[in-house]
Amino acid sequence: MFSFLEKKAKEPKMKILARERSAYNDIYVIRNGKYRELWFKGNGDYFLQSRVDIRKKKQLALVYSNMMMASLLFCPNPRRLLMIGLGGGSVTNFLSSWLPDLKIDVVEIDEKVIEVSKKYFFLQESDRYRIIQEDGRIFVKNRKGQDQYDWIILDAFKSGSIPYHLKTHEFYKELRSILKPNGVIGSNLYGKGNSLKPRDTKTFLSVFPNIYCFEDAERVATVLIANDGPRWSKEKIHESAKTFKKMSEPFLMTEIAKNYRAGKFLEDSALRFDDHFSDKGFLHDVNEENLKNVKSRRYPIKNIH
Repeated sequence: MFSFLEKKAKEPKMKILARERSAYNDIYVIRNGKYRELWFKGNGDYFLQSRVDIRKKKQLALVYSNMMMASLLFCPNPRRLLMIGLGGGSVTNFLSSWLPDLKIDVVEIDEKVIEVSKKYFFLQESDRYRIIQEDGRIFVKNRKGQDQYDWIILDAFKSGSIPYHLKTHEFYKELRSILKPNGVIGSNLYGKGNSLKPRDTKTFLSVFPNIYCFEDAERVATVLIANDGPRWSKEKIHESAKTFKKMSEPFLMTEIAKNYRAGKFLEDSALRFDDHFSDKGFLHDVNEENLKNVKSRRYPIKNIH
């Protein structure tokens, strides 16, 4: 008899939960069905930075974040991790939960990104999980002579670009100086919207003897891994993936290994990225680079759907 009563309207699948503006980013927090997402807006377009399934907070929800776990093939028992670029903290939240003995330092320049990650993306610092508000290049320079890292993840983005001073030969040399012997670097090179991957590859090879490219079939994500160890063949990568065992890992390393692309982006004609600082000095130029409008960036990427 009550069938005529109006049913409660369903909430829309997508909803803006928060928007914050900082000196560096235009930040959106979106609810997208079962996911909570962090987006940056730049040059009229939107760029997905982080995603978490709010029902499965301890799992990785993006292609690139799963692919970054290929780093563990080359460094299976890391003790110290440095991540440059926080995003929503989904990768380091996962690693903090999954690898309880791992000490994590995350360097993020944008205070608003840190605040949003704590409020909406379940980020909780601890004595072994630290967030440092600073430019990544400056942090690395000041880190020399201190404890080194087994694993470094590069994931710093500003909407439609990556800060140029975090992509150069000189920066990678500085990273190498704080990396332990047999340590590994994983770099998020974005997806098909990045046309500069051959130059990234050339730049990494100017510092590290080995690089390994992982890219999914749809080119949603590309991860470049660099290290100093013995060169691995494709067969060794797949064999190591078969024997990789961690406590109930929520991903299949054998599936990740299928994304290895031997020799991809190796182009002799590619030019490496080098520092070009002005007479005004390193700190001035780094600050200017961080504050630049996306349109004037030296390392642009496109959002290709």
